[in-house]
Amino acid sequence: MERQTLAARLRALALWIARQAVDVFAALTGFYYSKKYAVLTRRFGWPPADQRAGTRGFVAVEIDGLSYDQLQRAIAEGHMPYLASQIHSGRLRLSPWRCGLPSTTPAAQAGIMFGNNDDIPGFRWYEKDTGLSVICKLPNASKLLEDRISSRQPGILRGGSSYFNMFDGDASLSLLTLSALNRQHLFASGRGMGFLLLFLLNPLRTVKLALLSLWEYASDLLHRTAARLRGERRVPFQGIFPLLRVASNVVFREVQTFALLMDIYRGVPAIYTTYYSYDEMAHHYGVDSRPARHALSEIDKRLRQIDRLRRARLSREYDLLVLADHGQTPSEPFSQRYG
Repeated sequence: MERQTLAARLRALALWIARQAVDVFAALTGFYYSKKYAVLTRRFGWPPADQRAGTRGFVAVEIDGLSYDQLQRAIAEGHMPYLASQIHSGRLRLSPWRCGLPSTTPAAQAGIMFGNNDDIPGFRWYEKDTGLSVICKLPNASKLLEDRISSRQPGILRGGSSYFNMFDGDASLSLLTLSALNRQHLFASGRGMGFLLLFLLNPLRTVKLALLSLWEYASDLLHRTAARLRGERRVPFQGIFPLLRVASNVVFREVQTFALLMDIYRGVPAIYTTYYSYDEMAHHYGVDSRPARHALSEIDKRLRQIDRLRRARLSREYDLLVLADHGQTPSEPFSQRYG
């Protein structure tokens, strides 16, 4: 009986010590992040975002083209360990949703940001009444569609930020968002130029970006060479794609993550970004290919950074939403199989 009592007391003591250790770690983490991002925001004179007392913000991270089945498989195979740990601990809840038809990024993102995607029948189409050929990846087309939709329903990002999306959701700041490129050319706004300068003027970050870019380019070359030696026809050599791979898998990913972390520190109420690297790799190599899985692993690492800063609650409390706009079906082009 005494042994059981002693064991119970030891367990209680161990739990108390563990809780204290977690609290101390959380405090140290919060202190570190507050000092780190305070210095960055002061350099460019960015004040904290307008905040209403008690109002929670949200951070939405979209992974382009990732289906529910492929996400489950990536988690089961250990490619997304941080996301898996948050789901298993109950901090995040995993559930499927139907994106509807057409299952494309513009239709899904318009529905998410504005609650309406009625006038988006595909990714490209011809309008008989206006004589327009609409191609959604072009800024003018995205701007046209958003103007139509936003006139009926306000977007969810008013007062917030949009990074690397197709639509801006009425955000106050939009960087590399297609529908906003005509009025804010890339980094034309003051804060946008500030983000770029902060990112590039840090020697360690710049060196890291250069090394990651070189490694990504070399990985693409090695993958194509190995595929050619194995006689695989689905990975042809293409001049510009390796550069696009470096842009989506490294440059864009690092810049948008940095900008998002800065906004969380400042307390921006609504933040939405899209990681395109998995979709690009899945289209080019296959949904379950090694490059596609590697892209998910790198996105998972950025989710860890984002969630850690979110949970530090430096400026406001945030809800985190990790979502996908649509999925992809494994397939092989007719031309690659039969020539």
